[in-house]
Amino acid sequence: MRERLDAAVKKLKKDFNVPSIMIGVFKDGETFFCGDGLSDVENRIAATPDTIYAIASSSKPFVSTSLCILADDGKLCLDDPVKKHLPDFEMHDPYMTGHLTIRDAMSHRSGLPRHDLVWMNRRGASLSELAYSLKYLPPAFEPRTKMYYQNIMFILGCVIIEKAGGMPWGDFVKARLLDPLGMSHTYTEANDYRGKCGEYESQPYALKDGIPAKVDFPHYSAVGGAGCMSSSVRDLVQWVRLHLGKGEFEGKRIFSEKMAAELHSPQTIIRPGDLLPFGFDEIEFENYCLGWFAESYRGHKFVHHGGTINGYKSQVGFLPRQNAGFAILTNLGANQSPNSLGYIICDMVLGLSEIDWGSRYITEIGKLMETMKGGAQKIADSLKEGKAPARPLEDYTGKYSHPAYGEFELRLDNDALKARMLGGDVVFMPCGYDSFYIPIMNETAYIQAQFRSGFEGNITGAGIKMEGLTDMIEFNKINREGI
Repeated sequence: MRERLDAAVKKLKKDFNVPSIMIGVFKDGETFFCGDGLSDVENRIAATPDTIYAIASSSKPFVSTSLCILADDGKLCLDDPVKKHLPDFEMHDPYMTGHLTIRDAMSHRSGLPRHDLVWMNRRGASLSELAYSLKYLPPAFEPRTKMYYQNIMFILGCVIIEKAGGMPWGDFVKARLLDPLGMSHTYTEANDYRGKCGEYESQPYALKDGIPAKVDFPHYSAVGGAGCMSSSVRDLVQWVRLHLGKGEFEGKRIFSEKMAAELHSPQTIIRPGDLLPFGFDEIEFENYCLGWFAESYRGHKFVHHGGTINGYKSQVGFLPRQNAGFAILTNLGANQSPNSLGYIICDMVLGLSEIDWGSRYITEIGKLMETMKGGAQKIADSLKEGKAPARPLEDYTGKYSHPAYGEFELRLDNDALKARMLGGDVVFMPCGYDSFYIPIMNETAYIQAQFRSGFEGNITGAGIKMEGLTDMIEFNKINREGI
């Protein structure tokens, strides 16, 4: 199996132009590692099983598992309302203020869309500040009726861990999970290892004109356990073995079998289109558990979670009935080699016919990107018409604020309206009247903005489409008196 997997890694590394791919596999009671490439292209440092990568949303099961340990400890119940542990907690929907449970939060059924630009725009905010900003975030669906992936709920989970566990969530994860498993190359905070671990630190890359180019490391501590952990494949195989052991690792009971069943059992149905606009016939149905996905893959239960963040992509999964699992780490953002390799490993473990998963993902993601580019191009073409705004650009300048999405200041810069938002400078491009487009993601997407005026015609605020599934988010303009 190792030789076949090595060949698959080399092919996918080339197909997706990934600097490095590292894999750890546990099968038949034994662990092996394979991979290829450079963790640091500029310094020609080869990746190893101990190389540390950001694992992004593969962090989420650490949050849900920690909450289950606290349930074993008698500190909470998964069906407790969040408000029982955080009395000041509020949601935008008054019903959900009193009824959102820990289970709801960990299974993506709160009724909220992503609202990711909240934490992206407030990278210096504390986890508590972000969790308590939920009261200002409108839902997009009726609660408990639809699975919709939501990061801030896992930030909320970290805050509950801190309240019920009596220590910061990262300290709890380290004391109750990482240390007992011997996961010495796993970190809940990047500052704990970046610049301190030398050749063990992988560097992040993104494709530029088809070539991997180094990018800034994603210091997203604001997202907490929803996506800020880093690890190695050697460590993550230990993590997989714990879950295959239903909470037991090398004779040590870390969490109960009862909680293992909760973690790995479906909680929310994922309907076609809930996650991606395409699907594969081999996946008969899928669900979200507590911090894990579970699906029927070619007739076999497959539990997994992946993660994507600037410069990195990961996949961690296991086949519980076959007592086999894996961890896949790469240092290229938004590449599909981890997803492809996850299914390739499943096929090998299950003894099923091989499928060219790399080509499948290249085709489907290619179609999706073309659709996105087409939509963005239409907007870019409309902006070339040069429609003038309804008033001088200077009238729009000033500070704007929203209690969840934070503040930004509009300024004039070389006859352009700019703001420091979303971790960088963005331009407000006029498209007529008081309406503007904001290009993001290297102009592959645009956000709508429409300024509001008062009775006397002065600018009082701006509605910005920060979340595609809700109405515009209303920012109030702050005058000199702070109003």
